Amino acid sequence: MKNSGHRLGASGTTAENTLEGYRESSAKPEMRGFRYWEFDIRESSDGTVFVFHDDTIDLSGKQSETSQMPFSEIKRAGSLGGISIPLFSEVCEELGDSPEMVMVEIKHLSSEGARTEVLEALRGRRKWKAMATPERFSRAFPSDIREDWGARFRSAGVELVRVGRHRVNLFDACKSRMGWIFARPRWLFGL
Repeated sequence: MKNSGHRLGASGTTAENTLEGYRESSAKPEMRGFRYWEFDIRESSDGTVFVFHDDTIDLSGKQSETSQMPFSEIKRAGSLGGISIPLFSEVCEELGDSPEMVMVEIKHLSSEGARTEVLEALRGRRKWKAMATPERFSRAFPSDIREDWGARFRSAGVELVRVGRHRVNLFDACKSRMGWIFARPRWLFGL
């Protein structure tokens, strides 16, 4: 089922995952198919958590990995392409205590600081969840730190669920071979 709140309500447009896209879509009196606000987060090479969907961005006619770029370059590349790329903290502030559900999709996180920023931003927000694909979850929370981070998320009352299967908590699923087998397949996507 299509979610009109996908990528802050501006999916498929140049305003997706931007504050402008959110403001425009949230001003509509009725959003058909609305299930929850959703947006994607990444970490830049200098540890900045920002909102953007793709792994790469066009920089002078060449696709560059955002994870290998400082945020100032990412922001500049977006601006040159007509996209205003917001910080994660800016989107959190804008959404505030939204009465709707909010799903924060983790695309790329690699540092303790970025993981902590995300956890603290979601702490106490009853209707907010983090989500990830199993592959991106495994990269953001490698096995050597996973147990510790699972405990931190549980302690904070924050769920990190599987994209498309929001009942599957990834920290819980990865604890057993059977749980992880159940969490991974794409063919179970809608369960």
